[in-house]
Amino acid sequence: MQNVISMRDFSRLDLDTIIDNTLKIKRDGIPNKLTDIPVASLFFEASTRTRTSFETATRELGMKVHGFAGKEGTSVMKGEPLLDTVRMFLEYEDQIIIMRHNLNGAARFVADNIDVPVLNGGDGSANHPTQTMLDLVTIQEEFGRIDGLKIALVGDLKYGRTVHSLLQACELYDVEPWLVAPQNIMMPKWRIEDYQREVGKKLLITSDFMKAIETVDVLYMTRIQRERFPKGPEGDVDYAKVSGIFNLHAEMLKKAKPELIILHPLPRYKHNLEISMDVDCSPHAKYIQQAGNGLPTRQAVILKALGEGFEGRKKDYANNEVWQNIRVVNGAKKGEHFVYRINNGTLIDHIEPGRGPEVLKILGLQEDKDTTYILARNLRSKRYICKDVIGVPNIELNEYQLSRLGLVSSMATINIIRDNNVFKKGKVSLPPVLDRLVECQTTNCVSNPETHEFAPSKFYVESRNPLIARCHYCETPTTRKDLKLL
Repeated sequence: MQNVISMRDFSRLDLDTIIDNTLKIKRDGIPNKLTDIPVASLFFEASTRTRTSFETATRELGMKVHGFAGKEGTSVMKGEPLLDTVRMFLEYEDQIIIMRHNLNGAARFVADNIDVPVLNGGDGSANHPTQTMLDLVTIQEEFGRIDGLKIALVGDLKYGRTVHSLLQACELYDVEPWLVAPQNIMMPKWRIEDYQREVGKKLLITSDFMKAIETVDVLYMTRIQRERFPKGPEGDVDYAKVSGIFNLHAEMLKKAKPELIILHPLPRYKHNLEISMDVDCSPHAKYIQQAGNGLPTRQAVILKALGEGFEGRKKDYANNEVWQNIRVVNGAKKGEHFVYRINNGTLIDHIEPGRGPEVLKILGLQEDKDTTYILARNLRSKRYICKDVIGVPNIELNEYQLSRLGLVSSMATINIIRDNNVFKKGKVSLPPVLDRLVECQTTNCVSNPETHEFAPSKFYVESRNPLIARCHYCETPTTRKDLKLL
């Protein structure tokens, strides 16, 4: 793996290697130069530390960097699609893309469509992998270890991409994460469930800020990000409810552990400081050192991405088997309803009542003017009381076509009819990858049609029963009841 997109992509070995390599660079300097390699630094959102440290890292490595620091003054303001912007820089023979973007999954979308490494400097509220890497470097530097520590993530856990990535990294270490936030900006439920499913332990969730200060080893503060709240009066009200609720002052640290360190991805918000200036002189304050670690960490990341690459984290997806045979007991298909009286073709039986039209849609039968079908609704069923049935005369639908059924029906059985007898009978499961079938419901996802970036919908099926499908771009999982078909 060469790209650096999300913490979900990395193994424990990958992170430990980056930590070790960063500390070696700090101690011994850059091991080797990458002379005259051109680099595109594309920051569609404002940035100080991430952009500057990335660009300084490339220059110190001997690379040539160009790009932009904000979309103002670029053709993005004229409505240029993301891929057009990136492809222009590839024409300048850039061999690595460093980017930050306001849309979740933007870096993944770009990486799918180009042949050079993409390093994600932050995408929407989804991921900020290199920030997490430098966070881990700082923790390792201070404690000599990461395992065994209590780490409190404080503040904006709903919209904060830095804490989202850090929690994902915590899945790989023996740590005790605390989530400290008001309910309306708490970590998204799916991220909590991801962690608990991966680790097998419950997260400690609390709004008791003082207890966290007195108990944990790492206090990871974050800014309440007004720019990611909904626009307008509703967003203003929501922001006012939480702004300043977890502001840290030096006086509050009297009962903290002597070894406590305070981290913050920065910037602080000067109009309502989440870490008061009087904390800066405390021996607990390590956020400036943390920011400084961005330079050697990103040097280590670039060298790794352009060198041997990363091992990657194993991901569990559903297997490729989509057809499950059912033994044919009595091959004759007879019944009082016309739908059963097809001599050849496909009969889809035991569809949940009312879902017949959805099955027609997912199979594309309604749009195909050359295909005749029969839909019978709310028929009596000995097994399910009531059911829908679809007959498709003279056409044997293949397993891949039928596998889409799993999106809308978990009960349906399929009968392939030849000469008025059931030749083959079975049930279908969803394929492991759903291409262009489901619309992501995350409004800020790069694949959402309203973004007009033309990222094709793609979901991975992680579980078929119950159904859990995860968006390829923003990584948000969805269940059967929340699916929206394209």
